[in-house]
Amino acid sequence: MREPDLQANASSWLTRRVLGWALFDVASSTYIALVPTFFGLYFAVVIARGDPSASAWWGAIAATSLLVAGILAPILGAYADRTARWFRVVVVATALCVLATVLLPAAAALDPLAAGAAFLVAQVGYTLATGVYDSLVVDVAAPGQRGRISGLGWALGLLGGIVAIVVALLMMQDVPKAEQIQGLGAVFGAAGLLFLALAVPGLAGLRGLRTSAAPPADRAGGIAASFRAVGTTLRRWRQHRPALQVLLSFFLVNDVLVTIQFFIAIVLSTRFGIGVDGLLWLALLYHLIAIPSTLLAGSLADRWGPKPTMLVMCGTLSAAIVLLAFGRADWVPVAAVALLGLVFASIQAVFRSLYASVVPPGQAAELFGFNAIAGRLSAALGPLIFGIAVTALGSSAWALCLLFVPLAAGAWLLAAADVPGHGPAGDRAQAATATRSRDRR
Repeated sequence: MREPDLQANASSWLTRRVLGWALFDVASSTYIALVPTFFGLYFAVVIARGDPSASAWWGAIAATSLLVAGILAPILGAYADRTARWFRVVVVATALCVLATVLLPAAAALDPLAAGAAFLVAQVGYTLATGVYDSLVVDVAAPGQRGRISGLGWALGLLGGIVAIVVALLMMQDVPKAEQIQGLGAVFGAAGLLFLALAVPGLAGLRGLRTSAAPPADRAGGIAASFRAVGTTLRRWRQHRPALQVLLSFFLVNDVLVTIQFFIAIVLSTRFGIGVDGLLWLALLYHLIAIPSTLLAGSLADRWGPKPTMLVMCGTLSAAIVLLAFGRADWVPVAAVALLGLVFASIQAVFRSLYASVVPPGQAAELFGFNAIAGRLSAALGPLIFGIAVTALGSSAWALCLLFVPLAAGAWLLAAADVPGHGPAGDRAQAATATRSRDRR
């Protein structure tokens, strides 16, 4: 759908098209709610059997998965743009994630290498599928509505996470506390099956979408042409300077978010002595707070502009890190998780709308693939450094303090980034510029 068509429908943003797009977020969130968050604890205690270097090994596994996904994402994104076969990419990547997740318990029973490989395949599949899915917001949402529609996708997706957590709580109901971490293996298998069950209608919702991919005459070359397209984009980086400015700031902020995601269960377990059932209840609290806050953040991004909205949320994220690093009271985990619920998904949703405002529609999947480079290659450093720091320092508290460095740098770069004007007026100007650019071509 072309940009003028989207503007014509600007008065009614909650359409069947939007809901069909958001449905896949519901399915994929069943994976992200349980597997990356809890597999690190399972790996350290069950697979590595309490080895002092387990955190470092887990950081290396997480970093490798992010590195591989970051390399592949822009190539597959360019392939999706050039061939209009984005749906095939999403289906194959989703299938890989589901299969590897279901096989996680069996892989864990073999040896740490097999378990790490299964997690790597699952995480890469999830990342590739959601990377192309994220790029579709350019076609689904009108320029002045991308904040709220991106927020809607995240908020509805969190419902999928709630379903997964409730299933996990029911599975843990009769398991003795001493055996709950071992019981996480069955939870991972259930998460894979749940992802499969919800992915079928989610993919059906995606299939009906039409995108502004390359015209038939430009769809030659397949993967080889996709490599060339990525190389061309890198050589002509000045033409995409606003998008790359935004990516550079998100490069650092996302490093903090991903590190917290991979290590939060370990931190809460080791620093506060919280068991698996307690961690699941905290995860449920996070999701219940994140749904309304993500919707609100999307609306605020459309009204105030995504950049100031994200800067406020970076400040809130800093407060959560302070509590996790230095808090000791019983209420600290609840307060820290509540603060994370306010901003964790919101930052990513608002960034998606901000990035969508600076990418050319015809290269959306490719440049959202470069988002995966910033979000995965950069984020690969966070878990790796954090895991090594925990092992070297013997405490997660001082390792948490290291997160203030990329967070402060990212916020500063975001404040200085050159982005389109904020709010509906700025979005209309950006849309007009994009229209004139297409007319010149």
